[in-house]
Amino acid sequence: MSGRRPTQADVARLAGVSRQLVSLALHGDPRVSPERRGAIQRAMDELGYRTNAAARQLASSRSDMIGVVLPAFANVFYGELAEALRNEGEERGLVPLLASISENASREVSAVERFLELQVSGLILVAPLLDMAALKDYGALVPTVVVTRDRAPETVDLVRFEDRANARTLTEHLLAKGYDPVVFVGYERPPAEGDSAWERQQGYRDAMRAAGKPPATFAAPGFGASNAPIAGLDEILRPGLGIVCHNDQLAIMVAGRVDAAGLRRGKEVGLAGFDNIRLTHTLGTSLTTVALDVAAIARTATELLEQRNNGRSEPEVVTMPAELIERASTSGYQPKRRWRLLDGRAGA
Repeated sequence: MSGRRPTQADVARLAGVSRQLVSLALHGDPRVSPERRGAIQRAMDELGYRTNAAARQLASSRSDMIGVVLPAFANVFYGELAEALRNEGEERGLVPLLASISENASREVSAVERFLELQVSGLILVAPLLDMAALKDYGALVPTVVVTRDRAPETVDLVRFEDRANARTLTEHLLAKGYDPVVFVGYERPPAEGDSAWERQQGYRDAMRAAGKPPATFAAPGFGASNAPIAGLDEILRPGLGIVCHNDQLAIMVAGRVDAAGLRRGKEVGLAGFDNIRLTHTLGTSLTTVALDVAAIARTATELLEQRNNGRSEPEVVTMPAELIERASTSGYQPKRRWRLLDGRAGA
């Protein structure tokens, strides 16, 4: 073969079958008889044709690839989750194929459809924009796990968090530290049933209602790491304000606005988020957060896919634990002390 890579046509000639039959076998088509599948397998072994991927798929009639769809890599949390899924896949002999959709519903559909064409053995959809009907249809076609959404149809498995309860706890923490008022900063995001963005905002509202205080919400454009101004937020920045953010990425962006206003994080403005990304506990950040364990998320989602592929038919809903980690950004409201000069004038 003069050193060139073997092709499906080479495999077909050696196995004594058509190239189309080789293609069908590689995609696990049940119409290929065990005898011809064996002949194709032996030809592939002899030629060294895609032995690391295609041959394993042919031998088992199952792909070792899983399709992972994420909202945006600009959010550090999703990058950390993607890395955890890659590590988990390697441990289990699986190959995660990653697609970032930039928070675009049509791109999400295209990514899922492409993964189905590639005959993936399962899908992991992170914070999907898909509605319940679409999720139900995809779950009926291939094992599917939905991650970081609070509800999903019965055909898919769900890895969720108590987003509403966790947001309420975070808001109560800020109130207990003496910040008043406390506001919520989220994202402009298309509504989806069970979406974490909606659930966290509702948890904030629950806490404010229980405290007898009016809620106030602000929305940042996009769902990634946008530095665009948040309408109305700069105008209310003042000592005593508490801010609950939808996630740490957004909280770090808001922290820049607090610094620009000349206010002290923690002592004058309380600030907290969700996810516990690596940036939250670096020098100079020290952000209070609701910690989500990305390694545990990846492990659980991958285990659920394997269980489905091994014959489990009943849906599973796994609620993951979360932990409030208190850091300097909510150390407690401490107004600047004022002192009096000898001539009677006030100073700070």
